[in-house]
Amino acid sequence: MASEGVLIYGGGISGMVAAYNLVRKGHDVVVREREAGFGGWDIFNPSTHTTPLDLEATSEYIGIDISPAFHPVSSLSVYLHDFRLEMPVFMAYHVERSSREESLDFLLYEKCREAGVSFEFERPLEEGEIDSLPPGTIIACGLSPEAYDYLGIPYQRVYAWMARGEKEYHNYAWMWLDECINEYGYISFCNGIYFNLLFSYGQEVSREGLERYREFMLRVEGIQDENWRQFNGAVPVATGDNPRLQRKGLIMCGTMSGCFDPFMGFGISGALVAGKVAATAVNDMDKAQGEFDRFTRHFANVLRFKEEVWYPLRARVDLLEEIARILGPQRAIRIALEALKQGRKKSAIPGFSPLSCH
Repeated sequence: MASEGVLIYGGGISGMVAAYNLVRKGHDVVVREREAGFGGWDIFNPSTHTTPLDLEATSEYIGIDISPAFHPVSSLSVYLHDFRLEMPVFMAYHVERSSREESLDFLLYEKCREAGVSFEFERPLEEGEIDSLPPGTIIACGLSPEAYDYLGIPYQRVYAWMARGEKEYHNYAWMWLDECINEYGYISFCNGIYFNLLFSYGQEVSREGLERYREFMLRVEGIQDENWRQFNGAVPVATGDNPRLQRKGLIMCGTMSGCFDPFMGFGISGALVAGKVAATAVNDMDKAQGEFDRFTRHFANVLRFKEEVWYPLRARVDLLEEIARILGPQRAIRIALEALKQGRKKSAIPGFSPLSCH
């Protein structure tokens, strides 16, 4: 059995999956996390998220049964302005990110502690440390722009308004498209709480845009939310070659590695499998690189499609709404379902396609 120590910066999903797998292989592992405790970036703690996932295959691949933390979506609406499409919910789940017992983070933290992983909290990655870190150190710093800057990783800024709170809706989610943003607004209800996000890449979301979203929420869904705050972070969608397993002799892990869906921004499934890949890289870089390339093989093409086709179309939500109204909800949904099936075959979402984990 191996006995070398491994250092991991970032105690989120990917960092903890990597840590657990390394300890199981006989390594001594220290996880350094910038927050005061586990559960991810404090601004998101707690939060709920909706994600596509092959739950059984992903659990098998990472060696951890994560099913207790994931809950099937009961209803998912996509709104083109106020026009509602009730979307299929196959292989879609809600999951909580937090330090609460119901969360995925709690499940992974308990697994790590039981296995013998050591945690050092309030210990962020510092720029001056980069050149002196041992080869094989794993970097899993999520959406932190500072870490991207330290390592020279190209990124887009994500600008957002967010709100969260308690709500007794069960496993419902919506997505809202409007010209005031270039991405979308969404809300996810799970475990008695909700998380609400309105975001764009590369451009700030104005207060007018937020007011437009709030008016939609009240008008169409009958929900009011006053508890909004702004934040910005980094996402690895600047270039088609963003996915990299190694940078400056260090192992990239999770979102920072580019094991991330560039089309919709889904990151949870990629974080899970990237943690296992990073752990593999410590002992067998060639094998890990092969796995990483397999998971990210569609990244460049999907990003190009988004920039060249989707964004120009996305800028005309009024046109999308008109087409959907002409087709009618049922036919529009059938077309969307076929697109989802085709997209699943060529998915840029690691862990979503059944082919991805086998």
